[in-house]
Amino acid sequence: MACCEKCWGDAWLRSQSNREPQYENYTRLIEERKFSPCSPKESAGQFWDEEKGVDSRRLADKSK
Repeated sequence: MACCEKCWGDAWLRSQSNREPQYENYTRLIEERKFSPCSPKESAGQFWDEEKGVDSRRLADKSK
């Protein structure tokens, strides 16, 4: 499963203020957002393919 780009970015911002490692903030954010998750487009971030309307990382996984 690919990382949620929005949560990863938000975790980095939190780590700048609370000095905890980014991965710990990321894990916490995923748990906090479990019942209200990010959209597929938010999760893909820069990897969103507007033309196909999908996360391009998933397309790369299927080609293997």
